[in-house]
Amino acid sequence: MDVKLTVALGLAIIFASVGDILLSVGMKMSGGIIVRNSQDVISAIRQALANPFVLLGVLSMAFHFASYIAALAWVDVSVANPMTALSYLIVSLYALLVLKETVSLQRAAGILLVTIGAIFVGLSS
Repeated sequence: MDVKLTVALGLAIIFASVGDILLSVGMKMSGGIIVRNSQDVISAIRQALANPFVLLGVLSMAFHFASYIAALAWVDVSVANPMTALSYLIVSLYALLVLKETVSLQRAAGILLVTIGAIFVGLSS
């Protein structure tokens, strides 16, 4: 795999992982969001964006998107998209070890299968 592609996909994976974690922490901090009508949607968005973790998560996801589209300039989407699934492993390990979330054996097996699949896709390019 080319160095610039490796860097772009690596950054996409890291930024997606960080973004997912920040969004999760931020949304849990903001409490429940109830949407009953269209006006509640705007209120929920304002409430979410008032949280700095959510804002940083959105920013990280923007960097993920920029890195991902750069990777798409150099590799097929059938390679780039599965490779970004490596973020599932990173996020799940963080959730288990730091956030103390419960990860069942079935969920862990699924994450492992996705990770192995992403590695096979990466090796095929």
